[in-house]
Amino acid sequence: MNISEINKGNKALEFIEKRISDDKYRGAHSSQHQRYTMNDTFYILLMLDKYAPDQSLMPIRTTDISKRPENNSDEFVYAKFCNEVTEIVKKGTQDAMRKLFFVDMNKMGFIKRYNKNKKECVDPFCRCLTKYVSITNFGLKFIKTKNLLNKYFIFSKAVDSLFIGRVDVILNLLINDAYKTTKISFDEYMFFVSAIEIDTNFNINLEKADYLINEYRKLSPIQRKSVVEKLRKELVPKKFTGNKINKRDFHNWQNQADQVFHLLNQSVYFEVRGIDNDVFTKKLVLKGQDKQIFSEISNRLERSVSEKYRYFKKHEVEKRSGFELHHVVPLSWSESIYHFKILDKWNNMVYIDAFSHAKITQNNNRNVVLDIVKNDIILTDYSDNKIYLKHNRNILYKPTNKKIIKKYNFELLNTIK
Repeated sequence: MNISEINKGNKALEFIEKRISDDKYRGAHSSQHQRYTMNDTFYILLMLDKYAPDQSLMPIRTTDISKRPENNSDEFVYAKFCNEVTEIVKKGTQDAMRKLFFVDMNKMGFIKRYNKNKKECVDPFCRCLTKYVSITNFGLKFIKTKNLLNKYFIFSKAVDSLFIGRVDVILNLLINDAYKTTKISFDEYMFFVSAIEIDTNFNINLEKADYLINEYRKLSPIQRKSVVEKLRKELVPKKFTGNKINKRDFHNWQNQADQVFHLLNQSVYFEVRGIDNDVFTKKLVLKGQDKQIFSEISNRLERSVSEKYRYFKKHEVEKRSGFELHHVVPLSWSESIYHFKILDKWNNMVYIDAFSHAKITQNNNRNVVLDIVKNDIILTDYSDNKIYLKHNRNILYKPTNKKIIKKYNFELLNTIK
């Protein structure tokens, strides 16, 4: 598909062409089939705690209602649970609950799923024939938190987990003064932002995404609209041969991005402005101060840049192309404004090469344990997956500060669990 013909030489259009030629063009698979709100999630978890108290395991149905309309005796509690949820949130049939809501909530960290032998499905992103579910400590924290702002923080952390680190990626793009991007239109998210540091042949880093977004903005409004309309017209499954993987579907791609915007709009960090269902007016921006409850986080987001300057001053390093400032313990892990403030400090940052940063992002930002070997830094997750950062090759910092950042990392990990 010759998208680049719309404006010859435009690098953003060349990238879009490359992306849609790849079978993984839609990027990382995520939630897309069911719209729900933070309040919906709250009430579902509240009802789960009611019907399966003390984090006990609740048996659920494993067969579609169309194939077996009646409930087995061990599914009666599940049926009552779904009925009460449906009365409150107007969604959550027995099939939707087990196939959509519970799958997402497992990825968000709110629940655990188990097979028929009551063995936990350890990887939430892998298929699991689920027979039991239970609420997690994180889920209990969400429903028991009285402070509304903190509840938004916790939900935002869950959304970041669901979208495999997208919240942190977008925060880094919007609050980093090294980039020109201060807002993200819907089509810019689809084409460029959703490609940042994902495991595909067309993955890009933050610097490249910022460049492509601004290259895309060089097109006239009519040209940008032409790009979207051409893709919408041409990326239709019936126009492609082969199996589902070989086909292209703009509608599904857009639906997936719609779900991302829908949930990010309910986070503590972002809001969506523009007209619903309009690709050409919707845009994602940092949370505005017009909403009183978010004024503190809004102010903090504006001040965030000062800590980045402090990093370069404390470590006596200069900005270099191909390197990115990274929070060791991600900002998106915050569960309160207090957490956000202590995470957004220079001594929780490392200035690392883009390749190492991409590997951390692809590991869902889990490499949060900082260790030191001479002047090199090792970032490890709790499964012993290591990112080795060689001083002056993969990381730029002042080694005399290594004890400071090591101590601060230890304190953070004992504060934010």
